Amino acid sequence: MRWLSLVAVSGVLAAASPAQAHQFLDYFEYGGVELSARGYQTAATVAHYVRAHAANPGDHYRIIISAHMDTAEADEFSAELSRRRAQSMADELVKLGLDPSRIELRGHGADQLARPTGPGVREPLNRRLSVDVNFQGRFGR
Repeated sequence: MRWLSLVAVSGVLAAASPAQAHQFLDYFEYGGVELSARGYQTAATVAHYVRAHAANPGDHYRIIISAHMDTAEADEFSAELSRRRAQSMADELVKLGLDPSRIELRGHGADQLARPTGPGVREPLNRRLSVDVNFQGRFGR
């Protein structure tokens, strides 16, 4: 079985694991949809990870980008902004050469808080984006 070494991603240390699935994280400034410098680095790391582990014909991957919000804004605005944040990451991954048909976007708004808060609270840990890379093919199903 193929194992990865430790990788630091957006300030998060990812433990060694089989190259079947991996999650990358990034965070947004309040109200922002543009990737930060760290966000661009996260996108580059995701693209490198996919290329390194889906290099053979028959290797299939799926990228799921999930964006989340804090509770500072109304639900409709939060849902729209989270979709736009997910799209920002998807656009960068496509620019880096990944297949857009393998990317799925999920905008969760303030439905899945990392740090529970009451309504109207600006919480940086809740303004996050996760990029999940899942493999099939030589890695199994």
